[in-house]
Amino acid sequence: MGIWDKLLDGSFMPHGHCLLWLPDLLFLHVTGDALTVIAYFVIPTALVYLVNKRADLAFNWIFIMFAAFIFLCGVTHLLSLINIWHGYYYIEGISKLATGLISILTAVMVWRLVPAALAIPSNADFRSKNEALLKAQNELLAANQLLEQRVLERTRELEHQARTDALTGILNRGGLMERLKMEIDRASRYHQKLSVLMVDLDHFKDVNDKFGHLTGDAVLIEMSNLLIKAARATDVLGRFGGEEYLLVLPETDAQSARQLAERIRRDVEQHRFVQDDGSYLSLTCSIGVTELRADQDKTSLLQVVDRMLYDAKESGRNTVVVSDSDSAD
Repeated sequence: MGIWDKLLDGSFMPHGHCLLWLPDLLFLHVTGDALTVIAYFVIPTALVYLVNKRADLAFNWIFIMFAAFIFLCGVTHLLSLINIWHGYYYIEGISKLATGLISILTAVMVWRLVPAALAIPSNADFRSKNEALLKAQNELLAANQLLEQRVLERTRELEHQARTDALTGILNRGGLMERLKMEIDRASRYHQKLSVLMVDLDHFKDVNDKFGHLTGDAVLIEMSNLLIKAARATDVLGRFGGEEYLLVLPETDAQSARQLAERIRRDVEQHRFVQDDGSYLSLTCSIGVTELRADQDKTSLLQVVDRMLYDAKESGRNTVVVSDSDSAD
């Protein structure tokens, strides 16, 4: 008998005889094997489909081995189902041998896979790493916010320094001109009054020549403090240059500006500027006053108040001079 004849020889006693052809036993075995065959053919199909669609998955080859193993198990159960009525035991034996070989090979491959699988971080590891990453991100965000805050504070500090006179702490000429323009624009827009005082210490050069520049600096600081006390919160005070100061008075007409200028002149005249040795200096100041006209801009306004200061100096100093148009009002 040839090998094909042996394989296809179904003359062996079928399993049905072992079951005595009892309906209940036949039902159990036939139904069990049939359901198993269906499942064992569907599962490999799903695994092969998965591998085909997701080539990026790790360990694809183990899916294929499981698919082959399960498929051969399904073939074995199918033959067991057929052999209830026909005894194809050679074919069943070959399928069992193939299933066994594939099973052993799959088992070996699974064990070789175990170290790599164990090296894969667990969900707990991922949660721990995610928490650590989130903490690091929060710390980085907090550090960035702190850095941004410091940069902002430093920027504001530099902007303040750029607009502030280093000696007296009031606005320097650049900051003063910026604020003057703003106040002129506001007064023009809302049709409000605006006056300007230019204050100059009389004979200040003599102070530097006779007592030194340190004493001169101390005098300028005290003079700034006098003007700060005299000014309102809404007024703008700055050092125009040297011993000259500019006081911008929003919502103020020439008459009110004159009154303030006279008060400042008297305060300076009566003030005693203290020297380091405890002695006192007496100084006076000259003040020019003008009120903004509708046709004026920053430049023309400063030209007028500067001329008024010059007239005050020419009039003998320690005096207040208001522009003619303002006095007429």
